[in-house]
Amino acid sequence: MVAWLSASTLLLPLRQVPGFAEITDPGEGQSVTGIVTVFGTASHPAFESFELAFSFDPDPTDTWFPIGEALSTTVLDGRLAIWDTTGVTDGNYRLRLRVNVEGFAPFEDVIEGIRIRNYTPTETPPPETLTARPTAAATLIAAPLKEEPAVPEPSDRFSIALRAGIFSGLALMLFTAAYVALAPKVRAYTGYLRIRRLHQRQDRARQRGRRRE
Repeated sequence: MVAWLSASTLLLPLRQVPGFAEITDPGEGQSVTGIVTVFGTASHPAFESFELAFSFDPDPTDTWFPIGEALSTTVLDGRLAIWDTTGVTDGNYRLRLRVNVEGFAPFEDVIEGIRIRNYTPTETPPPETLTARPTAAATLIAAPLKEEPAVPEPSDRFSIALRAGIFSGLALMLFTAAYVALAPKVRAYTGYLRIRRLHQRQDRARQRGRRRE
C-alpha cells in the first residue's frame, strides 16, 4: 500500500476528498447559459487523467454524458473544461468531475441542481438551494468598464452651432470695421510712398545731368 494514502482517506466517500477532485464553479443551484467555463482542481500523486460529464437531475438511470475527452494534465484551481450548453435542453442537471488514479478507485465531485436556461426565463432559486462550497480559487475581479464619451443631444448640437455662428458673425463684423477704418490710411500712405520714390528718381536724374555738364 502506498505510504502517503492514510487509512482515514480510504474510508472517506469519494466526493469528500477536496484537493484531488473538486469543482469550484459553477456551484450547486446556479443558473447557466451559453458557453460555461468549469473551474476546479483535478490532481493526485498517482494522477492518470480526469474527465467531466453531466446528467439529468434527478436521473434514476444514472446516465452520464461526457464533456469532451479525458485529459491527462493535472489542474490546480484552474479551468477544467469549456461546456457548451446551447445544445442541451433547458432543465436541471448534475455535473461530475472524475479523477482517475493509478491503483485506486476514481475520486469524484458532483455538483447538483445546475439549471440550464438558454431558452426559458431564469427563475430565482430559494436561498436553501444555493449551497456555499469552500474554494481555493482566486477571486476574479471584473475590470472597470470604460466610460464612453457623452453624445450631445440634438438641442445641445443646435445651441453649439448657434454660438459658433454668432462668434463667426462678430469676428467678420470686426474685421470689416477694421478694414473700413484703416483702408483710407493705408491707401494714403501707399500713395505717399509712391510719390516719394518718384521724387527720389527725379532728384537722381538731375544730379546725373549736372555731373555731365
